[in-house]
Amino acid sequence: MKKTVLFACILLCTLTTQAQEVFINADLVSSYIWRGMKNGSASVQPALGVEWKGFTLSAWGSTEFKDKNNEIDLTLEYEYRNLTLCLNDYFYQGEEDSFNFFHYKPHTSGHTFELGAIYTLSEKFPLALAWYTTFAGNDFRENDRRAWSSYCELSYPFSIKGVDLAVEAGFTPWEGEYADKLNIVNIGLSATKELNITPGFKPSIFGKLIANPYENQVYFVFGISL
Repeated sequence: MKKTVLFACILLCTLTTQAQEVFINADLVSSYIWRGMKNGSASVQPALGVEWKGFTLSAWGSTEFKDKNNEIDLTLEYEYRNLTLCLNDYFYQGEEDSFNFFHYKPHTSGHTFELGAIYTLSEKFPLALAWYTTFAGNDFRENDRRAWSSYCELSYPFSIKGVDLAVEAGFTPWEGEYADKLNIVNIGLSATKELNITPGFKPSIFGKLIANPYENQVYFVFGISL
């Protein structure tokens, strides 16, 4: 654990001192929906990251306004041409959980670790294909075997009259965190509009309609990006 934390600190310091770009932003959302699953109510979701020669190291969080649910995610990405590879560390602590961020034992940790790959076909036809699989952390089936929870998604962005839109469809190939078998778990349509308030302040508003056929649920999320 100490070696992991030390390595992350060294990597962060290295990227920060040589960073080509440093970014910080935050979203305010009416509810927190992730891959077709509801993870929280109205929340603030800040992000901080650095970019260097195709690498991006970032931290993202979500804290509810009403309840005490809290999430902190760390991500390392590498982008080369049309392919992006990512390593995610998700830490989720519900209102009734007593997880320690620095506790990593698989069955009693609040962490899950995931590998992912996203491939975009081309600039002219920007259809993106993504696959994510959890390989470590607290991700087990009822029989106590590792679930290897996986999520696959197709997404396509486009614009109409100054509004950025995107459609997406996601499924899980087997039993795991998202469903108890092969199933479609996420169908979404999102729209984002930039507000040109001042030359130096251009927040965006967005809305997203989400359906989860597996859970028979439909959500609509509204948010503001600062």
